[in-house]
Amino acid sequence: MNSAPAQTNPDPAPAQPAGGDVLERCRQVCRSRPGGVAFADCLDPRVLQAARRLREKGLAQPVLVGSPFALRSKMRQSGLDGRGVFTVVDPASPGLLQENLETYLELREKKGRPLPEDKARRAVLCPLLASALMVRRGQVEVGVAGNLSPTAAVLRAGLEVLPRQRGVKTISSFFLMLSPDHKRQFVFTDCAVVPEPDQENLADIAISAAEVARKLLGQEPRVALLSFSTKGSARHPRAELVRQAVELIRKRAPDIMVDGELQFDAAAIPDVAALKAPGSILAGQANVLVFPSLEAGNIAYKMVQRLAGYRAVGPFIQGFAGGWHDLSRGCSAKDIEEVSVIGLCMQRGNLLI
Repeated sequence: MNSAPAQTNPDPAPAQPAGGDVLERCRQVCRSRPGGVAFADCLDPRVLQAARRLREKGLAQPVLVGSPFALRSKMRQSGLDGRGVFTVVDPASPGLLQENLETYLELREKKGRPLPEDKARRAVLCPLLASALMVRRGQVEVGVAGNLSPTAAVLRAGLEVLPRQRGVKTISSFFLMLSPDHKRQFVFTDCAVVPEPDQENLADIAISAAEVARKLLGQEPRVALLSFSTKGSARHPRAELVRQAVELIRKRAPDIMVDGELQFDAAAIPDVAALKAPGSILAGQANVLVFPSLEAGNIAYKMVQRLAGYRAVGPFIQGFAGGWHDLSRGCSAKDIEEVSVIGLCMQRGNLLI
């Protein structure tokens, strides 16, 4: 241990790259240039197993952020030998503590929320905030946490120190949904962060997710904003909000192929789109599905996962300029490994190969 700072579509859309390929493409990218991944919730056998796999497979350079003494104890309890394998960064080491303290105080001052030095010092001793500061400085490409910490704490650490992507104000999330036959893959958003998005939030979420489709799916994004209404079939303020979000996207990002409001079948099934939305630019071939609320997105991804057999990979956080991702507390070591690899690829270029 080193110490250092699913229904079958009767008339399917044109074949998409195999669902499993997105993971394999990411692995290929990472093998060619393994990136640094900081793990703030590292006192967990699942993280230790994932970190070992990432290192042994040459996919990433894992960095465990926490007390070296606590980590040694956890490794002994777990029967793991970390000698020569893990890089450990201790937030309490004097040099790093002072650097983090100065950076954090400066950021708070710039935001108009100054903090007494003693409170700031306690804050930067937290592995979550220390990891986010490493991402900000480019010492690692990605920070991954949430296997032990609540989602709110993970998001709070990112919001405290990480800049947003240019033009995006809303931090949100997405899942990669991969079909059991490996023929279809989607980006589902937002399923984990924003409970009741307004039209500005929805536009931010859609624009961020479109970039995800370009980078991870290697496809041109075809973005559908979903509703219970298709093209005015129902008159309701919630449907109107979705229509307004579509107009905002078209103004802010005219290069994105987007349409809405659309019911799911009109967005994803060509035969239904021809009947319900014959003029839609998507023609029932959306690969990015933007849900009108968190409850709709969360319910939808779990139904597709459990009833249709799709694989749900994620959630991933989108909107930060740096890589910062939250895990489910019920995640497996394999989930942690995959989130790390895909998180690294989100920071790289287009994966279409």
